[in-house]
Amino acid sequence: MPEREPVVELLAASELGNTSFLVADPDAGEAVAVDPFRDVAQYLEKADGLGTRITASLETHVHNDFVSGARELEKEAGAAIWAAADAGLQFPHQGLRPKSEVAVGRFRLEARHTPGHTPQHLSFLLRSESGRPLAIFSGGALMVGAIARTDLFGPHLATHLALDAFKTLHVRLRELPDEVAVYPTHGGGSFCAAGPGGRQSTTMGRERETNPFLLTTELMPFIARTLHTGAYPAYYRRMGELNRRGAPLLGRDLPPLKALDAGRVAELKEAGSAVIDVRSGRDFDRGHLPGSFCVGLEGPFSAWVGWIVSRERSIVLTGGTPGQLQLAQRQLLRIGYDGVEGYLEGGLEAWQESGRPVTTFETAEIDDLATWILSAEPVTVVDARNEDEWVHGHVPGALHIPVPEIRHHVDELPLDAPVAVHCGVGYRAAIAASLLEQAGVRRIIHVVGKYSDWDRMHLAATIPG
Repeated sequence: MPEREPVVELLAASELGNTSFLVADPDAGEAVAVDPFRDVAQYLEKADGLGTRITASLETHVHNDFVSGARELEKEAGAAIWAAADAGLQFPHQGLRPKSEVAVGRFRLEARHTPGHTPQHLSFLLRSESGRPLAIFSGGALMVGAIARTDLFGPHLATHLALDAFKTLHVRLRELPDEVAVYPTHGGGSFCAAGPGGRQSTTMGRERETNPFLLTTELMPFIARTLHTGAYPAYYRRMGELNRRGAPLLGRDLPPLKALDAGRVAELKEAGSAVIDVRSGRDFDRGHLPGSFCVGLEGPFSAWVGWIVSRERSIVLTGGTPGQLQLAQRQLLRIGYDGVEGYLEGGLEAWQESGRPVTTFETAEIDDLATWILSAEPVTVVDARNEDEWVHGHVPGALHIPVPEIRHHVDELPLDAPVAVHCGVGYRAAIAASLLEQAGVRRIIHVVGKYSDWDRMHLAATIPG
């Protein structure tokens, strides 16, 4: 008779590129959460649906990109918190060392020391009743087609941790059978990734065949590949400290989102609150509150807010439906941005009806940009893409200013001509356009569409010689 299998439920925070997990033995009535997010109602509901009780939360590492929900689950379900004994957590928890085990009904989760992404990183090997390895919850030690970056503790430790990552992949995980499922916390779209990720789960066998980090068996090329990463959001720098200390508890239900009239929003804005418009860039271009941020919910919303707005600054949300505004609040709470004052009731229409001004941007296509270049129109082109995108080709005469650098280099822009800003598909350009407005630029053109359309039109991109 075949052994029973545990239930593994995947719970995603797609805006962060992350996944957390609920591992359950319904027959025993027990479940364990792995790397839970702060909004814990979803875990409690999943557990209830399986007829189980969450007995523990397991942390693969101290997270830099989201607030852990372990303390929330402890409060709401009595779930014990398990983390690396040397993680430096400043609240009561159970310390794990290599080979420590946590039970979930008839199954066992065995802690494995898998440093690289962080020094104290653990992975959890799920074993059957007979001890057969079934799956590994790998955090950032092994991802789908990638691993997690090793530079979050500064450049002085990045190479050392890359060496640890090499040992983790090629020594510490070497004996795992090909059929073992891999459930990484970090995935495609995560700024924690050292390379592109893909699906939410994989197998050891598939990764051995396709993952470039497992295929790179020489140390120096592996380190070079690992350290070839872009910048990460500014809010990462203080997230580890917040998770070690323990964020304020929210409870099972998130706080209600307060409706604010135009007058109150104007007061908060004058006092320094950041107004964040969650609509798409095209909609933002048609009219928005002067000086507001354009960060669309269709992209990695919270990560970009965390990059350009400090956690100390209070926030007012605007644009979108009530459901979208609540989603924006949820995503901000996931990264510890608790200072959301509320939302502008009635949106832009209510703001206008109160007699207050709105501003607009011109929206243009890549074709328009090509026309201006070829006809020598007086326009300053700003390329807001990352360095690795820029070096593979860019619009002739463009200035390269990645989005996070806009505020620091806006004084380099000639303001006697319109400023047209573009990126890869238009999402980051919308953010950049709103930052340009805040910096005093008045004639702004938001270029939408894919940069690849430039090549489609058979126009030669400039490539450094």
